[in-house]
Amino acid sequence: MLQPVWFPNETGRNDQEKAFLDQLRLQAASWRIEELSPQDTSSQRWLTPLYIDVEVPRVTIPRSTLQVAYWTSGSFGSALHGVWGDDYLMDDHDGNDPEDLTVVGVHATPKQYATWTADWLLRQLHRPVIREEWLRHDRVVATTWRLDDTGHILGKTGLTPRRLLRRKPDRVVNVR
Repeated sequence: MLQPVWFPNETGRNDQEKAFLDQLRLQAASWRIEELSPQDTSSQRWLTPLYIDVEVPRVTIPRSTLQVAYWTSGSFGSALHGVWGDDYLMDDHDGNDPEDLTVVGVHATPKQYATWTADWLLRQLHRPVIREEWLRHDRVVATTWRLDDTGHILGKTGLTPRRLLRRKPDRVVNVR
């Protein structure tokens, strides 16, 4: 029986993308993340970058996908961008945000770019995510999902007036 492939769908358009995917798949095969399997990963081609993603287990908000774009050429040469994303691929990446992966203008092998990608993905997958809930009359009226180590907000729902969010949440749940 064939083993499932990490980041399936793409083989790479050139030798650099092939080497990147081979190294990334090799490293992902050694990951031991509860509830994560190769079926939670994908790869696809855009016009220029190779795109890969990982659906983060137990995170049920729009921004629950780790997304990475790998360019093999361009005005800066090879580059990586990574972000906690949603349905809009790479839309939330900010090169100035320390939460995001940004490697631009560095001369390195495709295998090194894959190693940086795998390391970033693994760090993100190990980060604790919490859900904070504010109640009114025993009913949830506002919710935030945060990375517990930095407080970075991944998503919000409900009525979130500033005065409500200034007080401590009524309930905090460890999501992962």
